[in-house]
Amino acid sequence: MVVDTPVVHLGDIADVLNADVEQVAHLKAMALQPAPPQGRTQVITISHIRSRLQALGVDLSKLELTGKSQVQVSSKQTVQRKHRLPHATQQDMKKAEEKVHRALSDWLKKTFRDANSYSIMIRVPHDDVQMIRASNPASYRFSKIDRILGTEQELTLDLIDSKGAVRQTRVFCQLQNIPEILAAKYTLSKGTVIRADDLVWVKPQKNQKGITDPQLVISRELTRTVHQSHAIRSQDLMEVPLIRDGAIVTVSARRGGITVKREMRARGNGGLGDPITLIALEGRDRLTATVSGYNQAEVNYRPANEIQRDSRVQFISGAIGSRGSTNRARVRRGAAQSVIRRVGGTR
Repeated sequence: MVVDTPVVHLGDIADVLNADVEQVAHLKAMALQPAPPQGRTQVITISHIRSRLQALGVDLSKLELTGKSQVQVSSKQTVQRKHRLPHATQQDMKKAEEKVHRALSDWLKKTFRDANSYSIMIRVPHDDVQMIRASNPASYRFSKIDRILGTEQELTLDLIDSKGAVRQTRVFCQLQNIPEILAAKYTLSKGTVIRADDLVWVKPQKNQKGITDPQLVISRELTRTVHQSHAIRSQDLMEVPLIRDGAIVTVSARRGGITVKREMRARGNGGLGDPITLIALEGRDRLTATVSGYNQAEVNYRPANEIQRDSRVQFISGAIGSRGSTNRARVRRGAAQSVIRRVGGTR
C-alpha cells in the first residue's frame, strides 16, 4: 500500500463497510501512525490497528475487522522540480503595478461615487510580476477594499493567466485623499490683487497641478487674466508692488537723529523690502533704496565699516540688497484668514 500523505489513515489501508455515510467518513479519517520515510516500508498489523482504534475511543465490540493480518505501507516518491521564475526587473515591476492600478481605478469608480477624490498607490509581490504582466486585465476580480486613507491594505486579486488558468495573488494598495486646489470664483483680470472672496476650492482634474495654500495666493497680483473656475498657478502671481514704475516716491535717509526726505521717480516695480532704482525729478541723480511702504523708500548712508560685529541685532542697509521676505510672509499670513468655499469642477 502506497500513501502520499505524512500520516497513515485508516482509509488508506482498509475498506470501511456496513456503516452510515458519516460513520464511514469518520472512521476513514482516523490517523493510525506517521507515514514511513521515502524509500522505506513499514508493516502495520491488525493488532496495531485494534489498539490504535481503542485508544481513539472506538467501541471494538461494534466493529468486525477482516482481511489480511498485516499490511505493508510505503510513501509515494515525489519528484522535485526546480521552477525558475523569470527575473523581474524594475521596469517589469512598474508595468505590472500600472496594469493593476488602471484596473483597480476603474473598479473603484464603480464602487465609490467619490472615487475621483482618491489617489491610489499599488505594490505587487515580486514573484507574481511576470504572471500579472502576462494576464488579461479584463479578468481581474478584487476583494473588498476598505475606505481607509493613508494605510496600506492587502487585496486578493483573482485573474486568468496566459495559459487560461484561474490564478490568485495578493496586491497591496493605499488610498490617499487628493487635496483640493484654488481656482478663480469668477473671471479675474490681469493686475487684480486677489482676496479670499475671489477664490473657491475645486477638485483637480487628472494629474492637474495647483496651489493648496491660500497664503501663497491671497494679496498677490495676477500677471494674466484667469477665467472663472480655472485653477490659479504660481506663475500667474507676483508680489503686489508697493511702488510701480514711474511713481513719485518719497525717499528718506537717516543718519543718527537726522532724517532727510526727497521725492524721486521710480524705475521699475518693487514690493516690501525690495531694492528699487530711483532717479531725480530734475537732474541726473540716481540711487538705490529699499521699499519700506506705499510709494516710500529708504536709504542708509552708514558706512559698512562702522557696523560692529557683536551679539546685538544689527541693521543691514537695503542698499546692500537685503530682501524683506519675512515681512511679506507676515502680510500674507494675516490676509489668509478669510473663508474660501468649495465647489466642484475645474479647468
